[in-house]
This record gives sequence, C-alpha cells and structure tokens, in this order.
Amino acid sequence: MMKNLLNNPYIKFSKKRIIIASLLFILFIIINNILSNALNYNSLNNDSSISNHFLNNFEMSETDTHGNVAWVLQGKKLEKFPNSLRSEVTDPMMNIKSSENSYWIIEAKHALDPDSLFKTIYLTDNVIFNKFDENQVNEVNIITTEAIIYPDREVIETDKFATILTPNSKTSGNGVIADMKKGQITILSNAKRLSVSEERTEQLEGETMLYDLSKKTWVLLKKEMQDDKIKIKDRVKTILKTRKAN
Repeated sequence: MMKNLLNNPYIKFSKKRIIIASLLFILFIIINNILSNALNYNSLNNDSSISNHFLNNFEMSETDTHGNVAWVLQGKKLEKFPNSLRSEVTDPMMNIKSSENSYWIIEAKHALDPDSLFKTIYLTDNVIFNKFDENQVNEVNIITTEAIIYPDREVIETDKFATILTPNSKTSGNGVIADMKKGQITILSNAKRLSVSEERTEQLEGETMLYDLSKKTWVLLKKEMQDDKIKIKDRVKTILKTRKAN
C-alpha cells in the first residue's frame, strides 16, 4: 500500500507544485529586498543632512584674472549634500595669497560654505589664522572658536572672543574684523593688550582697538562697535540656515 502511495501521480504532482511555490516565494523575498534597499537608498540620497558626494584628502585651488593662484584649500574630507548648495569640509586649511610672497593661512576643524562658491566660508572649532609677510615672517596670529572668512576680499570676522598675538604683544577682546588688504585688525569690544619688551611691560585696556600691520602699532578707538558684532551674528545665522533640511 505504501508503495502504491509513493507511486501515486497526484502526490508527485503535489510535491512538484510545493517545490515551485517555494522557489517563487524565495524569489519574491529576494526581489522585495532589492526594491526595499533601492527605496531606502533613494530616501537617504534625498536627506540633506547626509552627504551624497565626497572627496577624501583633497586639494583645490582658484586662480585670479591673471592666472596666478589666489588660494589653495585642502582638507581631510569635502562633502556635498542633496537638495542643498552647501559644501562642508573636515579639517580645512586654506592658504590665501596677498602678493607674490606674502600670504595668510587659516585652519579649523570644520568649514561650511553656504553656496559652494568659496566666497564666504564659516569656520568652527579651534580657528587659527596666521599672516606671513614678504620675508616669510609671521606678522600676526589670531585664535578664536568660530569665524567667517572672505578669501577674495581677504577678510576674516568673528563676534566671539579672540586672542591676537604679534611679535611683541598679546591682545584679546570680543569680536574681531581683520582686513588684510587694508592691513588692519580691529577688536570690537572689551579690548585688552599686554606688551612686553626688554625695557618694560605695558598693559592697555579699552572698548575698541585697531592694529596697523604696516606700522606694527595698536591704537585705542573711541567707541565700541556693537553694530558690527550684530551684523556678524546675522551673517552667521544666514549661513547656518543652509544646513536645515528642505
């Protein structure tokens, strides 16, 4: 009887149907998984907080109208984001040429460019600025927590506390505008300067101070520049809006 059951063509047909159904089910699961992954990828690819293009250990440069190198930017990682014009850089270091031999270098942990044109760059975390003259001498060093730089205009600005080191002095204050083309660095409020030489030590305090790079001198200005600090804050807010999801 058992032998007859095994040889029954209806039972064999049922086994064949079960095998085919099982294979179709497995194929369905595989196709469904592939489609799900594709949909998830597309979802991630449209998330403006997750980069969809990047370069590691990159270097890029821009030339001026005469074909000379205006600046060189390098970093650990350059990222672009979907539905956003912005670029972000990890560990940026930028070398900006003031003349054939003079230049300034600025470093930070992070940079945000709101439109990827590298005309306005917002730097954060351990921002360090160094200006070198025609003889490769470090004229001035600025340290702060965040700043905006304008490479074409050779301007750096911050509304945060900053320390400025020159060959013979240490000056600090809240808010700084450094204009390298004009050769001027202005502390916007609560300025304090300590100067040390072989003959004497001097301390000077005032609301606002200006440093002239050509004369190597600090001068007190009459009033605090709160309007400039407010304008810088507003520019930072505008830049940070580019990081919001669309």
